[in-house]
Amino acid sequence: MKQTPEAATTAKNTLQQNTAIENDSRTNTKEPANTAVLGEPLLHLVVPAKPNAPKAMRLSINHLVRGAGVSQAMRRRLRTEGLVYVNNQTSSWHSLVVPGDTITLYLPKQEPNFTPWDYEIPIIYEDEHLLIINKPTGLLMHPTSTERFHTVANALIHYFEKTKQTQAAFHPVHRLDKDTSGLVIIAKNALVQHSFTKTHTPIRKIYEALCEGFFPADYATIHWPIARKEGSIIERTVSSVGKPAHTDITCLARHKRLSLVRFVLHTGRTHQIRVHMSQLGFPLVGDDLYGGSLNLLQNQALHAIGLQFVHPMTHTFITVTAPLPKAWEPLISQYLSPNKNSF
Repeated sequence: MKQTPEAATTAKNTLQQNTAIENDSRTNTKEPANTAVLGEPLLHLVVPAKPNAPKAMRLSINHLVRGAGVSQAMRRRLRTEGLVYVNNQTSSWHSLVVPGDTITLYLPKQEPNFTPWDYEIPIIYEDEHLLIINKPTGLLMHPTSTERFHTVANALIHYFEKTKQTQAAFHPVHRLDKDTSGLVIIAKNALVQHSFTKTHTPIRKIYEALCEGFFPADYATIHWPIARKEGSIIERTVSSVGKPAHTDITCLARHKRLSLVRFVLHTGRTHQIRVHMSQLGFPLVGDDLYGGSLNLLQNQALHAIGLQFVHPMTHTFITVTAPLPKAWEPLISQYLSPNKNSF
């Protein structure tokens, strides 16, 4: 059947409109309409062109995201919970993309589960991806059934609100016990937190402590496995059936009453330093759980003084230090030489 000139013109106009719509979907630079709900994009990729590859070659989003170093656990979470935008248009995890496409992945924005607490925690380092705090002693990392409001999480949620970091959330990369003070890395989103795991980024953790008694060795290395103590949900003990635990110890200053010691951890067992020092016969000052006395301090004298690591997002080398707690100063001044070696 022969097409009339009018019908041909209509078909041509329709084709042009459809082509314009398709092209606009490829070049639209508007932000997704519901970014307030989406939260911060976890990942933004531009599909690269491969040499000698056909222009029409299509790639899977999963393949590209995996190539960007996103962990399997995070990819699984993005598949089940995440939102995918291709060229700022809603898409799906199973979509195929071509070179030049832009992919943006979101996790739905979650309201904080913690009540903000107006308490200032010293921040040693901060960038758009993470911050490093100097945690005071006596402060829990997370709310519990007995302490819901006065924790590191509550304080940092308040800080994020105060500084208008509306997309930042509390994602600790590692933790410290309540009565241990010092440096802790807090990721601002789940991708950064997972990136430490995916890349197996080694974090060199340096601690210092006051232990009871005259520590005789300048240097010691301990390889004693640690397990949960039978009958206790808190206490740990050295055990042949425990998990491997490796601690390097350097004595910085010593006195018959107490010594200042430095530790480098090669494993991260619960209470590792406290257990190893107790087993050696030099419990930490103030650590009554593992045999220490409360006469000099009312909490364990253990401080995370240094962190060194390669930033998982910027790939720069980060090294930070935190000053020793002021509560230690009278003891160091009274019993120990102020001169210490640097790490």
